[in-house]
Amino acid sequence: MGKPIDDFINIFNEESFEIEQKALKPEGWQLENNTVLQLLEKLKNTGTPLGEYVNGKFYYGIKTGFNQAFIVDRKTRDRLINKHPSSEEVLKPFLRGKDVKRWVVNNPDLWLIFTRRGIDINQYPAILNYLSQYKERLTPGIKGGRKAGSYQWYEIQDNIAYYKDFDTPKILYQEIATYQAFSWDTSGAYSNNKTFLIPDSNLFLLALLNSKLVWFFLGYITSKLQGDAFAMQTPYVSQIPIPKPTDTHPACVTEIVDKILEIKRKNPQTDTTELEREIDEIVYQLYGLTEEEIKIIEESIKR
Repeated sequence: MGKPIDDFINIFNEESFEIEQKALKPEGWQLENNTVLQLLEKLKNTGTPLGEYVNGKFYYGIKTGFNQAFIVDRKTRDRLINKHPSSEEVLKPFLRGKDVKRWVVNNPDLWLIFTRRGIDINQYPAILNYLSQYKERLTPGIKGGRKAGSYQWYEIQDNIAYYKDFDTPKILYQEIATYQAFSWDTSGAYSNNKTFLIPDSNLFLLALLNSKLVWFFLGYITSKLQGDAFAMQTPYVSQIPIPKPTDTHPACVTEIVDKILEIKRKNPQTDTTELEREIDEIVYQLYGLTEEEIKIIEESIKR
């Protein structure tokens, strides 16, 4: 419930602030006080936009068109491999959006039947036989089937030309984020279309993305969804400024992240606040922030 209209004058006097006309840009208005706007501008000018930093490599997770057919549990996976060993070639560890947590992923022990475009399905008889039970539902372009397209009924719906990038060390994050959760994966897991991945990544970048400063920045540039969730589409995430580190920063930050990952892999619930605080302090240095600017960020972030 909003505040009483009778209190409008008092509330206006207490909470109103001036905005410079030059801050009202054609591409969109940010109704924040000048101190915050100046800080956001400083951050933008400090580093290279993430999109440029990763050469535009933001990739969407996999859309099968019918998960019930293509996502299987370990029992089914093992049975398919036992029926024909070739099945193992196309069975990939699989992650859903909700499995992408802060720092580390939660392994649900699910598997993707990755029958990509152009696959010779006859080399995988157990897979073909398994998928046959869903043939009508998987057929593209018919009533009750998948969307029309130039793919076979037994193939994944979307053309995942970048599929080999799932095998690289990568950062994963959710398409819609209710909390800050950039996750590290080196297992070669494939993920669904509720996630994005940045392939060929490094722990220094992971640390930056999980810093308070980046979450503060995203809070002002992303679209907000129900429940104050952030829309993490590429046009927004690609704007994150990545500062140029000194010769010593990457090794120092990587050492801290290694400790966090080791702890989280043993028990994801273990508190690593103190280690994360060390990262935040280094990040503030990289962006050259003053004590006043740090205070703005710290007060806006509540973890």
